[in-house]
Amino acid sequence: MAADYTRGEMNITSQKNTFDGFMSITLWSSLLLTVTLLYLTLVFAVGMDWMGSLIGVAIVGIVLGLVTSMKTSWYVTIGGLFVFGLLCGLLSQLFAVFLAG
Repeated sequence: MAADYTRGEMNITSQKNTFDGFMSITLWSSLLLTVTLLYLTLVFAVGMDWMGSLIGVAIVGIVLGLVTSMKTSWYVTIGGLFVFGLLCGLLSQLFAVFLAG
């Protein structure tokens, strides 16, 4: 059994694909968490305007994608989060106007 082993002859494609997938998920998760925490910090802790911080965080997300060589799906995700944040911010301002009377 052990004598049949020859170093470097084992097929490791499935292990390599698993590791590459794990690293991809880790990178995506950490970058999304970074972008989210940056936005929340700018809006709530620093007191920056929500629109300015949303634009700034979108730019940071694009730069992070370029630095880490992310694929097109990253930029689509950042764009989707930007539109989602824009809609939520506009809806909250609309409700604030109605509540203020």
